[in-house]
Amino acid sequence: MKKQNYEPAKDDDKVIWLNTFAQNLSNYSVALGLAATDITSAQNDAAYFKYAMNAVDSYIVAKESWVEFKNLIKSGPLGATAGSVPQTPNLGTAPTVVVAPGIMPRIRALISRIKSHPNYTDTIGNALGIVGSDNTVDPSTLKPALNLVLKGGFVEVQWVKSISDGVKIEIDRGDAAGWKFLAVDTHPHYTDTVTPTAAATWKYRAIYLQHDQTIGLQSDVSSIAVG
Repeated sequence: MKKQNYEPAKDDDKVIWLNTFAQNLSNYSVALGLAATDITSAQNDAAYFKYAMNAVDSYIVAKESWVEFKNLIKSGPLGATAGSVPQTPNLGTAPTVVVAPGIMPRIRALISRIKSHPNYTDTIGNALGIVGSDNTVDPSTLKPALNLVLKGGFVEVQWVKSISDGVKIEIDRGDAAGWKFLAVDTHPHYTDTVTPTAAATWKYRAIYLQHDQTIGLQSDVSSIAVG
């Protein structure tokens, strides 16, 4: 049976995978003929990627908080309490080493060297997380399932990431424009920040993305009453 790629498709999963690889690498450095610089480079790459991903997640949460706060102070209702102003994210202490661009190409090149070493075995590969599992998912049949929810007067498009990197979302607001591109979303869920100006039925559809290319099937059309 064909194996899946050992490298996770989603960046969130890459954080865990990279850490496992980097932390276990020293256990096999002698057997695989790895230099100390190979170990240090992998550990620095894993640490900085984790820091960068945490920063991205923190700012996404902060953005959503600011969007909600902005909408509240913009549109009311009158007499409502604004509450606390959203805070700037605290990213913690950054790693001491700022790595050069190309974390994944560097790691892939190192893995290629490891797998070509005469002492390499699947036991080592499994410990390092570089042996793919049996492929049970057919990307050609993947199909997003959308769930639409009104939150604070805005439509939240809920979806599940599966093995994808994200989704491309399209919208039909019931006007002459018909279907048009809305957004590419890589972190569920997506909030449509357009404010309804009149009662209408808005329709949404999406298709999965992987490595910036569409994969699988387009979702069923989901509709919601707004305004």
